[in-house]
Amino acid sequence: MDYLDDLEDLDEAIPTLYSRILVLIYSLFLTPIGGLILMIINLISVGKLINIIWLVIALLILEIGHIGLIGYYGATTWTFFLPFVLEAILLAFPGWNMLLKGTITYRKRKALVPIIILLLIWVPLLIFNFVKFTG
Repeated sequence: MDYLDDLEDLDEAIPTLYSRILVLIYSLFLTPIGGLILMIINLISVGKLINIIWLVIALLILEIGHIGLIGYYGATTWTFFLPFVLEAILLAFPGWNMLLKGTITYRKRKALVPIIILLLIWVPLLIFNFVKFTG
């Protein structure tokens, strides 16, 4: 019976996190700020609260560089979207490894709520921007 109690304690010790693929998808579709929110939730779940400060500072520096790039070269497709893709990849892979180091095993948190939020943001944008209303 003691072995079963140890297994239950071990199961409770494994954190439930959003996956890095969901962080990448959120960063691509909702700018890196969307991925930042999911990473902050992950860091709170693990208890690494000091890493939230470093994550926000790093993202602010990248966004200031992004705005400077757009200001210098103009708002083209390359200067607008390419830094977003780069920031999303940096947040989901090296950022995940640096900030959540030591968290090898985790349970995947259900992605239903983030996907619903993503749809609630994107569907009205698509409807109001790409559907021509007649009337």
